[in-house]
Amino acid sequence: MKALFSFLTDDEATQIHEASLAVLEKTGIKVESEKVRRLLVRHGAREEGSIVRLPRELVGDAIKQIRRQVYLAARDPACSLTIPAGRTLNATSGYAPFVHDLETDERRSSTGRDLRDIAVVADYLEAVDFFWPLVMPTDEPPPLEELCALDIALRHTRKHVQCSCSAEKTAHWQVRLAAVVAGGEAKLRQEPIFSAVASPVSPLTFEKDTVEAMVVLAEAGIPVVPMNMALGGTTAPGTLAGILVMANAEELATLVILKCANPDAPMVYASDSGPADMRSGEVNYAAPEYPLVGAAMAQMARFYGIPSMVAHGSSEEVPADLTGFERNVLRVLISQATWTDLSSWLGSRDSAISGSLVNLVMDAEVYAHASAYLRQFSVDAATLALDVIDEIGPAGHFLSHKHTVRHFRKELWTRRLRDSFVLEPGESGYAERAREKARSILATHSVPPLDEGLLKEMEALMQKARRDILGQG
Repeated sequence: MKALFSFLTDDEATQIHEASLAVLEKTGIKVESEKVRRLLVRHGAREEGSIVRLPRELVGDAIKQIRRQVYLAARDPACSLTIPAGRTLNATSGYAPFVHDLETDERRSSTGRDLRDIAVVADYLEAVDFFWPLVMPTDEPPPLEELCALDIALRHTRKHVQCSCSAEKTAHWQVRLAAVVAGGEAKLRQEPIFSAVASPVSPLTFEKDTVEAMVVLAEAGIPVVPMNMALGGTTAPGTLAGILVMANAEELATLVILKCANPDAPMVYASDSGPADMRSGEVNYAAPEYPLVGAAMAQMARFYGIPSMVAHGSSEEVPADLTGFERNVLRVLISQATWTDLSSWLGSRDSAISGSLVNLVMDAEVYAHASAYLRQFSVDAATLALDVIDEIGPAGHFLSHKHTVRHFRKELWTRRLRDSFVLEPGESGYAERAREKARSILATHSVPPLDEGLLKEMEALMQKARRDILGQG
């Protein structure tokens, strides 16, 4: 037994699939890279200018090549992951240009130092299974931000790193940098210590730099996470079924591109789709339709047998009281009960454009409580307890029976909502307790450093990358 949040019937999932195939075959996708268009045409796609139409046979062949397990290696082998893992694995949210200062709570542009501190805290927190750089080092030139984020993350966490990548040149250097830590590009292919979010743009568009980066990553065996954002009413139809067709078609199109580049390329089906706020045009994370779309996307991933990263739940608030804390717990529970394989949400604020150490610690506490709802329970002779029920009989009680003593600690929740897992007990509010915990982690937690020789090699490579990416000869 486990909590599972479903939204689509089997017949509806099939309808979404068939509609997605129709979109790809009739409407097609816009591919702004000539060389990627040529790659697709060589495999049977039809090209008309920048529009590429994908026959259902081509999509079907890509689906047959899906890797049903994806290995997410880590710098420390003890932190390596394989998905599906039987539960949702969680990461920080990612790619935010702003941070809320730990001491003042002021929102400001994020820096490499902020990212380093967040990586150290994420390394400490058990709730963080893998690390997506929560903020970007905006003190670096924009073309270098994604590469520098990977560099900082590899140095300051033992866990698998999921970075972003939106340019072919960046992809080449990210592969080379990770290969230094992994022990060579051949070893990196076997044990990819990073994965990359490289995404289509809704509706149905693959920008030149990003789609060329996808091909580089696929060829290197790096797991690609194409987190699209089809927003109902703006970049997708204003119906939930229409949102799902748009988002699913983009995921299938990405799968085709990756498999044309490398039939063994690993992909994680990923989406942050949902309804648009029709007043601002932004994604409406607070809308009831948002978790419904996440649940449906998780079902579509299971329909294809591909690992997923599609439901991301947090109120992005530090609760003022127990009621607010419980509301956070239930929101996280809903997203985790979709049984998406991966979820990226810890530490985000301001509709995911800011990161916060306070929110990161608080979200870890929220997740610990949400996990109580997500435990798996056995149904077998021991837990059905027929012999015990017969022994006690009508009007009896089970309190002192050895069966109760044997099982209740595992199956019956005995903690209170105000009890803490991550935060220290105290009378101060959640925000201050989370702030104190973040300070304590930064003062006491030490991430084992990389070998000095590796650090020198990484630094030399980063200097070459800077000159190449910035066009400095």
